[in-house]
Amino acid sequence: MIAACSQRLVHSVAFVILLLSGLTLSCGPGPRLISQRKHKKTSPFVLKQHVPNVSEYTLGASGQPDGPIKRGDPRFQDLVENHDSNVIFRDEERDGSDRIMSKRCKDKLEALAIKVMNQWPGSPPETPPVKVRVKEAWDDNLLHGETSLHYEGRAVDVATSDRDRSKLGTLARLAVEAGFDWVEYESHGHIHCSVQSDSSAAIKNGGCFNGESTVRLSDGKTRTMAEIQVGDHVMSMRSDGVIEYSEIIAFMDRDDNGYGLFYTLHTETGESITLTAKHLVYIVNQNMSLTIDRMDAVFAESVEEGQFLLIGERDSIRLSQVTAVTVETRRGIYAPLTKHGTIVVDDIVASCYAFIDNIVIAHAAFAPMRAYHDISQFLPSYTWSVDNNDTSVATPTGMHWYANVLYTVGRTLFSKDTLYVH
Repeated sequence: MIAACSQRLVHSVAFVILLLSGLTLSCGPGPRLISQRKHKKTSPFVLKQHVPNVSEYTLGASGQPDGPIKRGDPRFQDLVENHDSNVIFRDEERDGSDRIMSKRCKDKLEALAIKVMNQWPGSPPETPPVKVRVKEAWDDNLLHGETSLHYEGRAVDVATSDRDRSKLGTLARLAVEAGFDWVEYESHGHIHCSVQSDSSAAIKNGGCFNGESTVRLSDGKTRTMAEIQVGDHVMSMRSDGVIEYSEIIAFMDRDDNGYGLFYTLHTETGESITLTAKHLVYIVNQNMSLTIDRMDAVFAESVEEGQFLLIGERDSIRLSQVTAVTVETRRGIYAPLTKHGTIVVDDIVASCYAFIDNIVIAHAAFAPMRAYHDISQFLPSYTWSVDNNDTSVATPTGMHWYANVLYTVGRTLFSKDTLYVH
């Protein structure tokens, strides 16, 4: 039995490696483009246009300011320096401040740099590709508006290395595609881009439920996300659409004290589910007879009023129409993984996965974790304790290492339309 499970683990790992490696195209030496999908036409911004079409400081954009960060502030240690060779920094102050920014801002700026070089590749080596040029990033001199996100390293003002102002409208569109949370064609000289705070759990963890969300156990009891443990059997949905209880084999993420930006989807029959923006939930677009081929797994942030959620009952599934979507910050970050890859939360069927809006790929990517869980059932178990009287095992917290690896790979492979490789 152990040998069979080991073979299954090897096959699962090999499948995921082939699956991920198949998403890129290799070619000969020198600069090249690795394309995952056809390049989309961009619609340039016009002066003063911003996306999303809300205030920069709203939850749906970059969120409220946390306050200026000075060099002596403990929060300054959380900022990073950007030394990406694909980005040009003006560094007008001659103190390196234009390289200082939040981790999220750095990530999005580097994604934008790739997109800019793909948009205007030039003809190396005679004509080098156009690069993104940072005119302003972190500002500790308080030269911007009273609540500017530049003071927190959460904003950058960018242009192109060739100083061609006719490219600014397209540059703004590329910044949106790169994942900046708010982008404005602010002036004739630059584009203003900003991001949410790194402290937002919705950014760090991607797909989670709130601690107050409830699940149904196989013994008929109801527990909150904060109460369930690995080994519990919770209501879920099989791949063929049948309601069944599935074992929790791990927590991909768990943080009792973490805060995140959560979307709550409300239905006409009183149910509601609360989850982060990039968490997958099942919907049906029309209230007709329910079949597997009519179900779609979509990000919570993309669910619209009028669509239908799947309501999981003891032995059946019914539909209930979405009547409202609300957004708020809540405490508690929980991402349980069941063997089925689905879970019924607050009576609504959801996926255990996030970020990749393809259930088949997501479920396959976690096959090694399921295989390891099966193997571990036949291995000796050990109990660790801090003293002779304590034999308890603390509930793991933080992001699971395997989920973190997949999240990192996923951001690299799936968050960009194309990758520019030297």
